[in-house]
Amino acid sequence: MTTKIFPDYETLSRATADLIKDYINAKKQSLVCLASGHTPVGVFNYLIEDVHSGKLDISRCTFLSLDEWVGIGTTDSGSCFSMLKKDFFDPLAIPNSQIKFFNVLADDLEKECDRINTLIKNHGGLDIMLVGVGTNGHIGMNEPGTPFDSIAHVGDLSKETISVGQKYFAKQTSLSKGLTLGLGHLHNSRLPIVMANGEKKATIMGKAFTQKPTEQIPVTIVQLIEQGFIMLDREAAKEVVGVGSKK
Repeated sequence: MTTKIFPDYETLSRATADLIKDYINAKKQSLVCLASGHTPVGVFNYLIEDVHSGKLDISRCTFLSLDEWVGIGTTDSGSCFSMLKKDFFDPLAIPNSQIKFFNVLADDLEKECDRINTLIKNHGGLDIMLVGVGTNGHIGMNEPGTPFDSIAHVGDLSKETISVGQKYFAKQTSLSKGLTLGLGHLHNSRLPIVMANGEKKATIMGKAFTQKPTEQIPVTIVQLIEQGFIMLDREAAKEVVGVGSKK
């Protein structure tokens, strides 16, 4: 993967949005996986501007949510889908027919993962997969110990993720498992984008390059992926030495 470092969150977000915009403009019928949360909000804002200004046409895209908390319905403000809806889907009035996501209230969660895996396979694989990185190195809800070749699956959440995840909810919420696309999906997507910003991500991004690839630090998979981009702001890149290009 190509590593790029930007002076601040705004330039990082604009450059990341440009990667997505240019890909979709070249391949209109793209399958796009998006992460929720705080990291990609700036990217979404720029993509919304691009659509409204006519620089980007997403009318033939299919959007797939990266992950979801088990047992949390889509109407809960802390659900991953709810955040994506508020930050991206609703401002662009994207029709439901273009949006796919995990049903974490399904009776059979393994079957639900099979449904998402089949959806990706039937599309010929993921075109774009935009992900953030947790402070323990998780990507999506692929916690430490997740196999690098994993596809959509049910995963146990780490104590750190359960604790950090509370910031998305209005009140203390019981979290224990998640449904998530796998690290194998990131590896095999045509345009994988790993994005991190802020000083709190500096230590883990340093490890992403200095530690040998290990499933105990999921983000180290970036060393095994040839295509795609690691997009960082200067704060997140503080412990990344001698890697990538600066903007």
